Amino acid sequence: MKKILKILLYTLSSLLTVALLLLIYLWIISRGKPDPVTDNNGKIISGSISSIEKVLLGGQEQYLIIRGADSTKPVMLYLHGGPGSPEIAFLKETNTSIEKDFVMVYWEQRGAGKSFNKNIPAESMNLNQLISDTKELSEKLAKRFNQDKIYLMGHSWGSFLGILTANQYPELYHAYFGIGQVCYQYKGEQISFEWAKEQAKLNNESDALEALNSITFPDSIASSTMWAEYLMPERKYVMQFGGGVTHELTGMWPVIKMVLSAKEYTFSDKINFIKGSMFSLKHLWPEVINHNLFNDIDSMQVPVYIFQGKYDYQTPYALAKDFFDQLKAPEKEFFTFENCAHSPNMEEVEKFNSHIINKIK
Repeated sequence: MKKILKILLYTLSSLLTVALLLLIYLWIISRGKPDPVTDNNGKIISGSISSIEKVLLGGQEQYLIIRGADSTKPVMLYLHGGPGSPEIAFLKETNTSIEKDFVMVYWEQRGAGKSFNKNIPAESMNLNQLISDTKELSEKLAKRFNQDKIYLMGHSWGSFLGILTANQYPELYHAYFGIGQVCYQYKGEQISFEWAKEQAKLNNESDALEALNSITFPDSIASSTMWAEYLMPERKYVMQFGGGVTHELTGMWPVIKMVLSAKEYTFSDKINFIKGSMFSLKHLWPEVINHNLFNDIDSMQVPVYIFQGKYDYQTPYALAKDFFDQLKAPEKEFFTFENCAHSPNMEEVEKFNSHIINKIK
């Protein structure tokens, strides 16, 4: 008995030591400072920009991470997904090459990532306020970088926020780029759920099918809590079958690892990343799920370019294509990525960036 107790104590002590070392390592790498923009030899590029800046939007302090190889290039405001899930950690791992042609402004939106704090008024977490924040930031960026207009790019939730903002304030933007375009998310969730069950059957995944059949699909007036309880297990299987964040990614650990490794975040920022995601989802998801852009937007006054992965079942491909087809715009184009799911800007980087560059030229 004493021998078993000693083994247990030794094992516990070893686990605690490893956990402590991991925390120390995480603390050391969590500098909260930007990496410089460098060339292939690791030399800082003259005229580049790399900064973390605080800005006041709608009376609330928020953060920007700005990166570009040439600070005189056109400005691209990037609206992250979620709601509440900033993407600088993922984009630095997958697509820094876009920073050669744009000053990329990665905005950590109200209540998300570095911009989260416990004193944010819950009543300010609504779609109209986020649209107002986007407009205000766009104006500030155009003035700061001495440009008459900027470009707007949105991914997932950011595509919902982005297209609504560009629709209301077209005078601010050269063009709008939507990735994993949200248009009618309630219908999209129905498509996603049925697809996941179909994939479970096709792959003879009886455990997955049983788990999916045990989930109750929420109605359109369900609370954010009910949606969160549904989405967590449902998204697990969407990812497993290749329809999630990327076509190849079948679990969340690589995503978590990228956030934990991000040097732009302090240790507390990394804790707040999770808090901000939950906070934003709670307050903003009802507006996402209850908006039908087929009814709200039939025409745009700026060029519209949609980038959609064929395997996307978070914002289903077919629904985004239908929305695009009915949309009127001075110029528009729909780009299909045959080997991608929800994030073609991170999955087929060269193809994605070439389309963007061709359009601005």
